[in-house]
Amino acid sequence: MQDVANHLNFGYFTAALLATAAVAFGAGIQFLVIGVRQRRDPTHLAFAVLCLCIATLAFSNAVMDAADSPALAILALRILCAAAVLALPALVLFVGGYTGRPVDRYLLGTVCALSLWLFWINLRSPYGMLDTALHEATPTVLPWGEALYTLEGPHSIWSHVFRGLTYAVFLWALYRAARQYRDGQRLRGAMLGICLLIQFLALLWGAIVVGTLGRPYPSIDAFAFLSFVLLMSLLLASQMHSHALQLERTASELRAEAEIRREAELDLRHAAYHDALTGLPNRLRALYILADLLADAVQSDQYGAVLMIDLDNFKTINDSLGHHAGDRVLETIADNLLAAAPSASTVARLGGDEFVVLLGALDDDADTAATRAMQVAERMLERLATPLAIDSRVLGIGASIGVAVFPNLDAGAADIIRCADIALYRAKSAGRNAARLFLPHMQRDADARLELERGLRTALERQEFSLRFQPQVDMRGKPMGAEALLRWKHPGLGEVSPAIFIPVAEETGLIHALGGWVIAEVCNHIREWRRLGMDFGGRIAVNVSPWQIAHPQFVPNIEAQVKAAGIEPSALTLELTESALLNDFDTALHTLRRLSAIGFRLALDDFGTGYSSLAYLQQLPLDELKIDRTFISALQPAITDPLAGFIVDIGRRLGMTTIAEGVETRQQRIMLETLGCDIVQGYFISLPLTAADFQRWLARRATAKHNADTAAISYF
Repeated sequence: MQDVANHLNFGYFTAALLATAAVAFGAGIQFLVIGVRQRRDPTHLAFAVLCLCIATLAFSNAVMDAADSPALAILALRILCAAAVLALPALVLFVGGYTGRPVDRYLLGTVCALSLWLFWINLRSPYGMLDTALHEATPTVLPWGEALYTLEGPHSIWSHVFRGLTYAVFLWALYRAARQYRDGQRLRGAMLGICLLIQFLALLWGAIVVGTLGRPYPSIDAFAFLSFVLLMSLLLASQMHSHALQLERTASELRAEAEIRREAELDLRHAAYHDALTGLPNRLRALYILADLLADAVQSDQYGAVLMIDLDNFKTINDSLGHHAGDRVLETIADNLLAAAPSASTVARLGGDEFVVLLGALDDDADTAATRAMQVAERMLERLATPLAIDSRVLGIGASIGVAVFPNLDAGAADIIRCADIALYRAKSAGRNAARLFLPHMQRDADARLELERGLRTALERQEFSLRFQPQVDMRGKPMGAEALLRWKHPGLGEVSPAIFIPVAEETGLIHALGGWVIAEVCNHIREWRRLGMDFGGRIAVNVSPWQIAHPQFVPNIEAQVKAAGIEPSALTLELTESALLNDFDTALHTLRRLSAIGFRLALDDFGTGYSSLAYLQQLPLDELKIDRTFISALQPAITDPLAGFIVDIGRRLGMTTIAEGVETRQQRIMLETLGCDIVQGYFISLPLTAADFQRWLARRATAKHNADTAAISYF
């Protein structure tokens, strides 16, 4: 390099070429770094290679013009040709990326192949690919006196190939620029077209004026390339600046979107863990908080408590005044609970009209903690008992509270809530507006109830149910029928009282299937007794649940069932209690009238122990009135005007047959006969019997009547 510097004679033209080389080299390095940093962007990398080739071309041109020997000039010319050949594929790649239209791989492959072929020829030829021979010529003198070293010689065939390839590439690039301009990218297309035209004109100048005409002018290709480098650099830099601004705007939008999304996630999280109406934590959040309190209580050997709260009269208010008023009530109740709860506690809404209060560490003694929790519950009951002013109405709500202390053995958060719920059920059963503390025996009772419920679901399939028949006779001892009583023998619990399993069946909805089974069994027995010619009185009484009466399909179902069995409806007496009439009297009355019209006999059971409205009683299509056993057991000779006589008188006035149940002594039977009662049943007549025993009982009665003219008198 030092030898080259010693032979160079610098002038203005040579200095301009070196400045062009420096500018192109700097642009090439800059865009090379940009292309690598931008994930090896092909457009910037191609432009960087093109700039480096232009820098090499300009530097070689400067060396050739300032040379003082043919060897140095020929070496510079060969380097110049190599740079020009390698610049063609880079130009194709750059134009393709710049115009946004990928280059056809066959076109790119052809240009690369020809460029590599010319590059190889340039390496192998002693004078380069453009000339077959070169010798020193007369220097080219510029107007300001600077002399440029000049070579001349015959051109080779490869020079024509190179020029043809160069013109083809430039024409293709101009076509791409024109299409870009036509597609709407006017500035970018115009800038590329101008740069290519300047360079193309410079090529024509060198080929025609200098090469063909032989005029003593220098080649200006390098300076034309300088305009290309400068204009394209400015355009790419402007494009990068625009991209940077766009990226900044995009980043700002993304940050804003991320903030909106974060706020939305917070809102969703709040909605997932809080009640929408009251803003209190919901069931899920309450369980999480309780789990944390439970863990802290275990670690610190302290006891906390859960207060389960259920409003007593909310359903009535919600149904009568509407959901808007119900929502206002819930909001007010939530505020009252927050005001009454201790400062360190958590108030949550589990759903509906159920709330829960979570009390943290109360004491290190379980009994003391329970006492303090019950004190909090009592204060809340007092606060909730205060009438509420809702929409110009004063409403009395009240509540029941179940209290459970934790930790309780290995019970988890859900188990503690369940224990409080069991205690709440006890509070409601005690008459409401009360608080009850969970005790271990309550869990055993709940487990037994669950066992009953599970057993009921499979008892019909396993044929665990059976019927008992308690005879009903008139005052002469003649059988008038029987009452079918349901019995259940649980495989694990043994005999289960109907007073226990019937309420469970009603609450679980199994009463409908169970009632259907009873009707089917009674019909089968009636049909069998008639086939055997047994005089059982002609009617069997069946107890009907209020839930069955309320079912919209009860009437058509029982009618179809009885007709399918071949039994007339009058053979069945349907016994219902007064509770079947209390919830919706009009609907129940309509159902009873339909049953009576079909032919079923209707009886009101346990009359006198419930509501006993005489105004309602005279509207009902009843055939029988049953006197409860409590009035029968109260019959004493010293009582001259017993209530049983009043009921018998009511039945007689309303045209009903009166039946006394629970008759256990002869004295009771005699007094009922004196009062005018029609039919009696009870242990004095017979215990409830199986179907087979009932048949034998009927057979004995028939034999006794046949052997004695006054069977009824002899029996009593």
